[in-house]
Amino acid sequence: MTGILIAFLVVLVVPLFVGTWRTSFLGLSLQGFLLSWIAFRHGAHLSAELVVEVVDLVVLRAVAAPLLLRRVLTHQNAPPNNQVLAPNLFSWAMALALALVAFLAADQLVPAEGDAQLLVAVSTAALLLGLLVLATRGGHLSQMIGALRIENAIALFELGSVKHPSLGIRIGQVLVTAGSIAAYRWYLQHLAPDESLPALTDSERAPT
Repeated sequence: MTGILIAFLVVLVVPLFVGTWRTSFLGLSLQGFLLSWIAFRHGAHLSAELVVEVVDLVVLRAVAAPLLLRRVLTHQNAPPNNQVLAPNLFSWAMALALALVAFLAADQLVPAEGDAQLLVAVSTAALLLGLLVLATRGGHLSQMIGALRIENAIALFELGSVKHPSLGIRIGQVLVTAGSIAAYRWYLQHLAPDESLPALTDSERAPT
């Protein structure tokens, strides 16, 4: 599982340094697929629990959330730029420092090296980086991306838990995730244009 977690860390960090919403949505989609890979890496038999996990990790997180929000922005002819992290050396250093803190904390919480320690480190880094986005960026699109990052961090941590939630709780969690995605899409459609996205000039607008 080490390789999957390292890949998850990469798709966490790279979109912070590439300031486009397409990259952010691609990162969220890859996070969802990597979460499903972790969940089903040992195989699974058909059951209600499996269906719930597939709906949560693949349908909602990997496909629906990035696709629905991306379609709204594409329909609005939104410019590609969206800095989920301020494009300066201080913000980048802060992101790397939080990732380092996450690994140091995991080393203390799980002394034995291995997949369990790495999972705690990566999920903690995902949570801290999501909180950093929420704390430093005011645009509503960046806030949505930060919230989705935090939800993925929680999902990753839960995958490493010894005791998994009951089926009823998992269904409730999936419904909350689906409701959140629907709300994000509605807000993105009906709120005023995001001030963090520069307006397109007439020459940049897609022809109608």
